Amino acid sequence: RSRDMKYISIIVSEDAAHECVQQLGMQGQMQLTDLNPELTPFQRRYVSYIKRCEELERKLRYMQKEISGFGLKMEEGNESTIAESVAIKGGSGAPRTGGAILDAVEADLEKYEEQLLELNSYSKELTSRYNEKIEYQECLDKGKAFFDLYQQGGTGLLPTSGSYQHATSNPMRGDDGTQPLLDDDTVFLGSTGGNFGGHRTVETDMKFSSAVGVVSATEKLRFERMLFRSTRGNCLVRFTEVERPIADASSGTSERKLVFIIFYKSEVIASIVNRICSAFGARQYPVPDHTQPGDAERLDALRRETLSELADAREVLLKNLELRLALCSRLARRYNEWRKIVLEEKAVYHAMNLFKADVAGMLRGEGWVVADAEAEARVLLQRAHAAVDLPGAAMLAHVPKPWPRPPTYFETNAFTYAYQEFVDTYGVPRYKEINPSLFTAVTFPFLFGMMYGDVGHGTCIFLGGLFLCASYASFAKSKSTDEMMAGIYSARFMLTMMGFAAVYCGLVYNDCFSLALNLFNSGYEFPKAISDAKSPSDAASKIDSETNRTATIKTYYGDPSNVYAFGVDPAWHISDNELLFFNSMKMKTAVVIGIIQMTGGIFLKGCNALYFKEYDVFFLEFIPMIVFDLALFGYMVILIFTKWAIDWNERQARGTCFAPSTSSARHPCTSSDINCVLYDGTTPCNYDDELKDKCDLNFGGSSNGCSPPNLINQLINIALQPGVVDEPMYDGQASTQTILLVVAFLAVPVLLIGKPLYVYMTTQHNQHHALSTDNTQIEMQHHTDLENLNGNEHHDQHGDEEEEHNFTEVAIHQCIETIEFVLGMVSNTASYLRLWALSLAHSELAQVFWEKTMQSAINSNNAFAIFIAYGIFAAVTAAVLLAMDLLECFLHALRLHW
Repeated sequence: RSRDMKYISIIVSEDAAHECVQQLGMQGQMQLTDLNPELTPFQRRYVSYIKRCEELERKLRYMQKEISGFGLKMEEGNESTIAESVAIKGGSGAPRTGGAILDAVEADLEKYEEQLLELNSYSKELTSRYNEKIEYQECLDKGKAFFDLYQQGGTGLLPTSGSYQHATSNPMRGDDGTQPLLDDDTVFLGSTGGNFGGHRTVETDMKFSSAVGVVSATEKLRFERMLFRSTRGNCLVRFTEVERPIADASSGTSERKLVFIIFYKSEVIASIVNRICSAFGARQYPVPDHTQPGDAERLDALRRETLSELADAREVLLKNLELRLALCSRLARRYNEWRKIVLEEKAVYHAMNLFKADVAGMLRGEGWVVADAEAEARVLLQRAHAAVDLPGAAMLAHVPKPWPRPPTYFETNAFTYAYQEFVDTYGVPRYKEINPSLFTAVTFPFLFGMMYGDVGHGTCIFLGGLFLCASYASFAKSKSTDEMMAGIYSARFMLTMMGFAAVYCGLVYNDCFSLALNLFNSGYEFPKAISDAKSPSDAASKIDSETNRTATIKTYYGDPSNVYAFGVDPAWHISDNELLFFNSMKMKTAVVIGIIQMTGGIFLKGCNALYFKEYDVFFLEFIPMIVFDLALFGYMVILIFTKWAIDWNERQARGTCFAPSTSSARHPCTSSDINCVLYDGTTPCNYDDELKDKCDLNFGGSSNGCSPPNLINQLINIALQPGVVDEPMYDGQASTQTILLVVAFLAVPVLLIGKPLYVYMTTQHNQHHALSTDNTQIEMQHHTDLENLNGNEHHDQHGDEEEEHNFTEVAIHQCIETIEFVLGMVSNTASYLRLWALSLAHSELAQVFWEKTMQSAINSNNAFAIFIAYGIFAAVTAAVLLAMDLLECFLHALRLHW
C-alpha cells in the first residue's frame, strides 16, 4: 500500500524560502498545494524569475543547436562551478540564493551567446561571399573555355570559319524553300561589339550581348523554356555542367549547378533575361567575352585575382570555424550544468508561487509530506534558516486536511520502477489501496512468456536483459541524455524476467527454435527400422506402411513412470494431430490463467473495501461480483481440469461391447461377434446398441458420461440450454449447472440495485434523525417556534434535494459499473485467448522459418548451402521473431493488464 501521508503547514522566511523549497524538492517526498488559486500565472509573486528562466532556456536551446551542428557530445557538468563563483562574489559566508545563481548563469550565457551570434554572423557573411566567389570562378573558367573554343574556330556552338561576304550574301535555300536565319559559316559576336577574328569590316551589324551566370541543375529545363518563350526565340542559351557540387550563395546548401551563357541582341531582351534570372535565383556574373583587345588578358587576370581571394576567404572561414568549434566545445562541457540549474530554478520558483505572503517577509505554504520524512523536512527547514542567520524562524505544523483523500506515494526501486510506470499510465491507485504493480511484476512477464514461449528465443531475450543489467553501471556513469536508451535500461529487469518466463513456457511447450527437445525420454517409440535410420531421407524411405509411421506408447496408458517429466512429450511435435493438440492445450490454459487473474483483481477490490471499512462496497459489490465470477467462470475452470483429470480410455471402455475371449486381452465387439459383454464382463450387449445403453455410469445425456464432451458447446449451453447436458462428465452435472446459473443471475440485480437502495435508506434514516432532533429543540424553545419552523422547512427542502442528487448519482454509477462488469467478464475472458493466438503464431512462424531455410539445406547435405541458409535463418529470426514479435507480445501483455 502507499506510504502514510501527513498534511502540514510550513512558514519560512522569504530570504530562506528559495533554499527551503530547493532542499524539500531534492528530498522528493512532499507535494505542495496552491494557496493562491484566485491569481493568474502572470499575477504570481515570482513570475519575473520564471520569465528569466524561460529566456535562459531559449539561449540554451540555441546553444544546443549549435553544439549538435558540430556533432559534439554534451558532458555532464557540475553545479559546484557556479555555486563556487557565487560564493566567491558574495564572500565565504554568503548564502547561495536563487537570484545570485540566476545572475551568474545569466551573465555566462549572455556573454557566450553574444560571442556565438557574432561568430555565426561573420560565418554566414563569409560563407555567402565565399560561395559567390566559387560561382564566379566557375563562370570565369567555363566562360574562358567557351570563348577560347570559338576564337580558335571551334564548332561546339556556331563555327567561325568563312568570310563576311559569304555571311551577308544571299544564302542558299533548302529543298523546302526555307532559308536559315544564320548561315553555318556565320561568325557569332559577343557583348561589347567586335568580332572574334578581328578582321570584320561591318562589325556594328553583328554585335551581340551576353549574360553569364549559374543556375541550379534541377531548374535547367524550366529556365530554358521560359527564356525561349519570353524572348520568342530571339536568344541563344548554352549550359555547361559544373563537375562538383557547390554551395548556394544564399542558402548554403550544396547542390548541382550549371553555368549558362545567353546571347541576345536587344536591351529589351536584356531586361527580360534579368527578370527571369532573378525569378529562378540564377546569379549573373560579369565575364569578358574576347570581343575587345585585351579581353583575354583581363579574363586571365580576373581568374588569378579570384583564385587568390578564394584562398584568403577559405583561410578566414577555417579560422572562424576553429573559433566556433572551440567555443562550442566549451559550451558542451558546461551545457548540462547550466540546463540542470535553469530547470531546477524554474521548478523552485514555480513551487514558491504556491506560497502565500500573509505577513511581510514571511511565506506560508501547505502540502502533503510522507510521514516518515516529516522529521527530515523539519531539519532541512532549520538548516536553511540557520544559513541566513535566522535560527528558529521556520515552523512546521500539522493542519486539518483540505482534501478527503491524501495523494498516493509509492516508493519504487530499480526492479519495480517499470511495472509501477505501467500501472500509473492506466491509473494511479487511491491513497492506501493495494498497489497492483507488485502483482504486475509477476503476471506481466508470465503472460508474455505464454505468448512468446520458446527456449531459444527466450534465451536470447534473457541474455539481452542480463547484458543490460551488467552494463547499466557504465551507462549510468556516462550520464547519457539518450531518452530511448534510458527507457530501455530502466526496463532491464523486466526484460530479464520476460526472457526467463519465455524460457520456462518454452520448456512447458517443449519448443526450441520450433524443434522439440527430448530431455527426459519420450513415452512413445517408433518402429526400430525408423529409429535406426541414418538420415531423414533414409527414414522417409523406410516409411512404407501405416504401421511404420505410427509411434506406440512404451507402457500402458496412465503409467506414472511413462509420463514425461516436465512439459509436453516431444512425440506430439511430430504427430499428425500436433496442431489440434497444442491448440486445445494452449486455448484452455489461456482461459484458466485469464480467469485466475480476473478473479484476483476482484479479490483485491474486496480487500480494499475491508481495509477502508466500506462494508456496503464489500457486501453489495464485492460479494455479488465474486459470486457471479465463480458461478460461471470459476466453474468453467473446474470443467477444464475435470476433463483433463478423467481417464477417458477407461470411460470409453465402459461404453464399449467386448467380444468373448478366454485370454486377458479384450477386443471390441464387431457386427459378426455374438455373446458380447460390457466392461464388467457379465452384462450382455449387442454391437448395435447405443452408447447410452452400453455405458453403466448413468450420468444422463446421449453418452451417459462415457464420451468426452466438447467444452465450448457445453459452456455455451449453460446459458442457452439450462439443465441440458448432452455429454456429462459427472453425475448431477445438469442440476449443478442450473443452480450455478440461477445464482449468477441473482447476483446481477443485487449488484445493480443493492448499493443505491442502501444509500437511499441511509439518507432517509439520517434525515429522520435530523428532523427528530429539530423537533425536540422546538419543544424546548417555544418563543422561537416560527423561526425554527421556517428553518426546518428550508432544511427539509435542502435535504430532499441532496437525497435525490446522491441517490440518482449512485444509481447511474452503479448501473454503469454493473454493465461494465458483466460484459467485461465475458469480453475479457475471450480477450485472454490472445495468449493462445500469439503463441500459435510464434510457433508456426518459427517452424516455417526453420523448414524453409535450415531443414531444406540440411537435407541437401551441402555445407555451403547450410552456411547460406543459416545466415538467412538468423537474419529472419532476429528481424521477425526477436524484434517484431517481441514487441507484439509485449503490447498484448500490456493490453491484458490494462
